[in-house]
Amino acid sequence: MIRRQENGEINCDDLEAMIRVNRDVPAVIMANVGTTMRGAIILTADNYDRALYVLNQAGFKAVGDDPLVVRLPDEPGALANVAGSLKDAGVNIESMHILSRQAGYAMIALKTDDRPRAIEAIGIDVVV
Repeated sequence: MIRRQENGEINCDDLEAMIRVNRDVPAVIMANVGTTMRGAIILTADNYDRALYVLNQAGFKAVGDDPLVVRLPDEPGALANVAGSLKDAGVNIESMHILSRQAGYAMIALKTDDRPRAIEAIGIDVVV
């Protein structure tokens, strides 16, 4: 676990120290969303199902299967517009998770039956 600064940003000095100490440990990469420690973790594990189970039991919103993470305005109709674009492209939504809502935006994880077509239909400008 990497410490954060008081303003919520990652503590890069701590990150550097942890990398130095754990050079032989496989990486877990965190991509920050905004300036708080809410974000996405890309996890590589030998026992993927067990890793997802442990994260969910610990209270994290863990999703798998390479979902699309979409940033939308947090307003009525924004998600419906995305669903409509996917419908028009013939793409089915298999699952959806709301990852966070802050500063007027929502981060949504979508699992679809055709990821490339979904990205094309939604538009790369909203896919994180």
